[in-house]
Amino acid sequence: MGWLGIAGPIWHASKHASPDAWIGFAGNALGAIVALLAAIVAGYAAYRTVLPMQRQLSELVRQNNFAHYDRLQRRAADLVDIKILIENITAHLEVMDRSLSLSGLGAYEKRGVAFERLEASVGALNMTRRSVWGDENAQSLTTYFVDNSIRAMTAARSALAGSARPFSADEWAAIKKVAVEGGVALYSRVKLESDILSSEIAALEPLVLSRQPFPQLWKGDYPGPEKLAEMYSGNRK
Repeated sequence: MGWLGIAGPIWHASKHASPDAWIGFAGNALGAIVALLAAIVAGYAAYRTVLPMQRQLSELVRQNNFAHYDRLQRRAADLVDIKILIENITAHLEVMDRSLSLSGLGAYEKRGVAFERLEASVGALNMTRRSVWGDENAQSLTTYFVDNSIRAMTAARSALAGSARPFSADEWAAIKKVAVEGGVALYSRVKLESDILSSEIAALEPLVLSRQPFPQLWKGDYPGPEKLAEMYSGNRK
């Protein structure tokens, strides 16, 4: 290449009566080669500059993914706690309702135990209202369920021994029904957000843990052992 572009023309110029054209050609070729070398050097320098920036950007993305993953996990854990509290309150409302039908020796004692458990679970859920979560619907459902659970607790307290307020079975049944319906509605809303968070965590986890996603044999709820056996055997339907 050097012979064709530079040495060759110079050699021809030395043998030719009019060497200017050959010398000009050699000069142009030399200039092109120098420009090419300069471009290669500049490109390599740019690559050396961009490579650390790419590494820094990749690290920043990884840190952001990890922080987001941690926030999702903590939020999912909070929702699980709320679901447990809802389950406890609805269960204790049922136990309290059954205790009201008891009679005879020890009836008031058992009723008192049932009330204490109901009071503790309602108080625990009420404390979670310090941390406001969710959209307007979720906040409204939380307020509705907690307020009606407190009303049910107040109605049940009048059935305890030594209560100055007369107990009304009709009032208790109506308030308890409203509270349970509110718990079902709130539980469904919490489960909806939990399912969304679970999907986000599943999508983000391979990036955070730097591994390939695991193969998924089914979508949604667990299909049961028989269907699972068919899937493992290769008979997926």
